[in-house]
Order: sequence, then structure tokens, then C-alpha cells
Amino acid sequence: MSVDIETILVGTDFSDASAAATAYAISLARALNARLYLLHVVPEEDVRVLTAIRAYLQSEVTPETLVDTFYTEATKRLATLVEEAQAADVVHERLIVTGDPMGCWGSGWCSSACAVYARGRHGKTGRCGSPSGPSMSVSRSWCC
Repeated sequence: MSVDIETILVGTDFSDASAAATAYAISLARALNARLYLLHVVPEEDVRVLTAIRAYLQSEVTPETLVDTFYTEATKRLATLVEEAQAADVVHERLIVTGDPMGCWGSGWCSSACAVYARGRHGKTGRCGSPSGPSMSVSRSWCC
């Protein structure tokens, strides 16, 4: 039975757990000649908190400026990740969105169906981790 996987989505928060998932997804994409989408989610909750405390900060920074900064930094980090892994040949697109990092996996915001998705599992609060440390989740037939 042959494997027909054309698209892989990997999410990253730039942690050690997501680095392992990204490396695996890059290897898998190369082996299967699949397109790889890299996803980073700017946590909407972080943006809300910064917006709420803005009046108490002695700064002229606006929520829009903060979001732009988050996106700019994520763009740089994704570019570095691709460059360091020498993965420009498999990375089809780098995606950055604002939302709930855990909720984005099933939200339907991605216009194409992904045959495989990979993500590091440690969670921002550790709620997705295992007692033994970071793990990785690889699933098939996930519609992103």
C-alpha cells in the first residue's frame, strides 16, 4: 500500500517540543515529496492582556503595534527555522495567525486540506504534556 500524502501542517511556538515536531515534519515532507506548511499562532489572549493593561503602561505602544511586532518577530523566526533546517525546498508557505493556539487546529481557517499535521505537545501551561516530558503528536486526515 502506497502512502499518498501531499500536504503536511506543522505548528510551532518555537519551543523545544515544537522544534522536534518541525524537524520530523521536514524529514517526512522530504521523504514523501509533500508540501509543508509552517504555522505559528500569536495567542489572542496575550494581545487582549496587553491591550487591557495598556493604560497602566507608560508607553505609547498601541495594540496594533504590538500585534505587528509579534508578527514581525514570528516571520523572522520562521525564516530562520527554514534556513537552519535547509528546508526551503519543502516549505510551501509560512502561516501566522492570531487566535487560540489549541483551537486553531480544528478551526477550518486553512483553505487546503492537510493529510498530516505534526505539533510538539507540551502546551503553554503544560496541559497537553506527559509526565515524562515533551512529546509529539502526528495525526493523519486532519482538515486544517
